[in-house]
Amino acid sequence: METESVSYNMDDFHIALSTFDKAVCEACAVSNFTGSRYVVHYKGYSSNIFTRMCLHSQALISALPKTRWAKRDYECWEFSLIAPHVRALMEGYLLFFYLSEAPISEDEWYVKLNVMHLNDCTRRIRLHQNIRSTEDEAGFREQQTKLKERLKGSGFFHGLPSKLQKKLLKGNALMIPSRDELLEKLGLDIGEFNAFYDLVSNFTHILPISYYRSEANGRGTGVQNRTDLSYIVLSLIKAAHWLNISTDKMVELFPDANKVRKGKKSKFTLGPKENTKNHK
Repeated sequence: METESVSYNMDDFHIALSTFDKAVCEACAVSNFTGSRYVVHYKGYSSNIFTRMCLHSQALISALPKTRWAKRDYECWEFSLIAPHVRALMEGYLLFFYLSEAPISEDEWYVKLNVMHLNDCTRRIRLHQNIRSTEDEAGFREQQTKLKERLKGSGFFHGLPSKLQKKLLKGNALMIPSRDELLEKLGLDIGEFNAFYDLVSNFTHILPISYYRSEANGRGTGVQNRTDLSYIVLSLIKAAHWLNISTDKMVELFPDANKVRKGKKSKFTLGPKENTKNHK
């Protein structure tokens, strides 16, 4: 995906920044208001994912030029400063809606949760293999075996296609549906979402797309330029949309949280001075 076909200017940037700023403020306020509640499991896990989305949103907006969230004596217009956080928001957006959907049964939620636990456990095994921590690795392998047995004992799990069961038991999947299946369920354009995900991934890592077209005093150097500016504006437009929809869902899960949504005047614990709860 290239932005040469869609070019943005500084006016577009200021509008997009203001829109995203408002979205971040409301999301943080809702997250603060709903934190530490004893609720049904799917709401609790969903709120944890939402908190991570808020943190990445704060990091994203703090990294931008001309932001009120951070003080600096220079401006850097390099797209890779925000690409990792945009990518995290895309992943969080899908995981949040997957977990926040009310399960049809306790057994379905049990399988969702244990698939996630198994994925986490499998990642920890690889981590401790790499650092040669054999005792910790053995402990997680024991846990991995128990998690697989839990899944095999579930009626809901046995109702899944056998090929999918085998895939899930490998521990490499975080969610039961694939990303494309989840995108289709959410009514999102699969090609567009995946293309943008690939774009931000290339700028999250140091891959050729991120440096093949670098230009002196321009693209890919941190100096203000049309391409990086357009990538940034497009990211802010999309990120504000994902965050607003997720905040709407949080209010659906916790209706009383709607009262703390006050745009850029929303109050929360960590953020710009004018938004902190103890500032008057």
